[in-house]
Amino acid sequence: MDKAWEQEFAGRDRMPARRDRMPADQPPADRVRADRLPAARSEHSGGVTQIHEPGALPVDPGVPAREGCWELLPSDVRAKTLEKAGRSLVWWARLYDDGAPFAVVFGDRGLCRVQPVYRNGRAEEHRGERVRVEPGSLLSRSFDALPAQAGGGSAAPGRPGAPVERLVLDPPEAQGVLGHFPLDVQDFLQRPFLAGRRTVTAEWYYEETVEPTHTGLFVLLCLSTDRHVTAIEARRTLDRGATPDRARWHSLTCHQARLTPR
Repeated sequence: MDKAWEQEFAGRDRMPARRDRMPADQPPADRVRADRLPAARSEHSGGVTQIHEPGALPVDPGVPAREGCWELLPSDVRAKTLEKAGRSLVWWARLYDDGAPFAVVFGDRGLCRVQPVYRNGRAEEHRGERVRVEPGSLLSRSFDALPAQAGGGSAAPGRPGAPVERLVLDPPEAQGVLGHFPLDVQDFLQRPFLAGRRTVTAEWYYEETVEPTHTGLFVLLCLSTDRHVTAIEARRTLDRGATPDRARWHSLTCHQARLTPR
């Protein structure tokens, strides 16, 4: 683990003393009002983004929540990951089918992934990697808790006649996760990738709570290429029997940043 990190970040990018807190213990992300957002960069496409329909979100009650999975990682791995990510914005940990934990942490200094290293068919240690966030490029925005529009499959609001831009998401099931969010959120998450026209890696995590009158959903999503990353943390309530377009969102906090090529 240490060797893998040090090889990538030797030299000028030194880190502070080790911390071993849960990512959720980091200070909250800065909020940026919509009317104070910087002008769009010229590298972004002038088209409108494809809007996706909500898909199924199956839940396995036997899988530990992200906090429990995070604790299964070695303490030195957790500490090193938090040092490399910086101020945590979106994070989760999960288990592979064999029970080995892995983690994704997006912070103000970088996008970090921690994966098990297998030898002789067994996960014997963990190795982390980080792609740096370009200084000054991070933008965080809180959206109004408006429901998504029914129907899907068309495009986000844009100028008349603008072409609909479609991304290739890997895996394709990410379209169904994106489809649960309001239109302006879907646009925010996809827009930085339009100009590059590359396959976009999609990773996500969610938890569902079931009450007699409604279900609650806590969902995290991260989209990335080698040059850009977007992510969201959101919570919603859906009345029993209602369709996803009638969900009530209680918080929608999105982030986007440019990444420094390796």
